[in-house]
Amino acid sequence: MANASKIEAVAELKAKLEAKPNFILASYSGLTVEDITNLRAKLRKEGSSLKVIKNNLFLRALKESNEHKDKSIDFGDAYKGPLAAIFSDEGLPAVAKVCKDFAKDKKELDVKSGFFDGQVLDKKGVESIAGLPSKQELLAQVARGINAPSTQIASGINQVIASLARGIKAIGEKNG
Repeated sequence: MANASKIEAVAELKAKLEAKPNFILASYSGLTVEDITNLRAKLRKEGSSLKVIKNNLFLRALKESNEHKDKSIDFGDAYKGPLAAIFSDEGLPAVAKVCKDFAKDKKELDVKSGFFDGQVLDKKGVESIAGLPSKQELLAQVARGINAPSTQIASGINQVIASLARGIKAIGEKNG
């Protein structure tokens, strides 16, 4: 029978998974407390959180989580040794970018795998979504795309009116 602390830890992980169903698993062996604190601060800016996990308790929480229980999640060899889970909502691409950038300076942070929009990702999958634009960037691109035709119409109308004004001015100067 599981002790109370393990039951509480599973419940806490389950709550995190239901609040933020997307996550990245990373090995943190060799990082200093200061390094982890810096990484947590960067992740917090993206609306994400890092939690050092016990692998078997995390797997149990995954199986019990409403978001993940219908999926057969297998992380294979990536799920060995001490791991940290980085929880996120739909902003996982930005979080993956933070992890990728952080790992450039601190080689001890090794992204192992992840879970995004119902798909298990390997290390290359997590790195590839790190290159995706963030939700805010995508919204800005859509807004620019929607705004472009109206800007072109306004510019065209302005040119027609300007041409008309120049024509009237030229006629006025010729007759005046």
